[in-house]
Amino acid sequence: MAARASTPGCLSFGVFGIPGGDLAVIADDGVVVSTSFRGVADALERITGDVRAEPGSLNPIAAVLERYAHGDLHALEEVAVRQPGGPFRQQAWARMRQIRAGSVDTYAGLAARAGSPRACRAAGTACAMNLVAPFVPCHRIVASDGIGAYGYGVHVKAALLAHEGISMPIRSHVDARNSRTPGSV
Repeated sequence: MAARASTPGCLSFGVFGIPGGDLAVIADDGVVVSTSFRGVADALERITGDVRAEPGSLNPIAAVLERYAHGDLHALEEVAVRQPGGPFRQQAWARMRQIRAGSVDTYAGLAARAGSPRACRAAGTACAMNLVAPFVPCHRIVASDGIGAYGYGVHVKAALLAHEGISMPIRSHVDARNSRTPGSV
C-alpha cells in the first residue's frame, strides 16, 4: 500500500500532458503533495485525512511541466514537494532529486547514496511509496540488469527515460511482475 500524505482542507488539482501520459497533480498552496498517471481520483486517494480537491490555479507547476514536456529536462527540480515518510525514505527521495535528467542510478546505488548500502529493498520501497513522481524522479532508478519495475507500468517509465535521452529495452517478464495495485509507484 502506498504511503499517504496528511494534508488538511481543500487542495488544488490539475491534469497535464507530459511524456508518459496525463499526469494528475494535487498541490497544497503550490507544493505538490500527490501525483498520478492514473487520474485525479487515484492521486487524491493516496492522501490521508479529510481532504477535497478542486480544479485550481497551478500556473507555476503547469509552466514547469510544459517546459519539461518541451525539452527543459531540469525544470522538474524547481517544484516544491512534500510527502510523509521516515528518515530513510526522506533521504532516498532527496537523493533521487539529485539524479539529473539523462542519468540513472540503480537501487543499490540509491541505497548507498541514502546512507544504507545494504538497503536495496528499502530503496525499492522508497521508489514504490513515492507520492510525487516525476518531481521526485523514481523513474531514474533502474535495476542492475535493466529498466526495472514502475508502478505506473514500465512503458510510462520508458517514455519518461526516453524523453530524457535514456533508451532501455523493456523485457516481457518485467511487464508481468509490474502489475501492481493502484496507488503504488
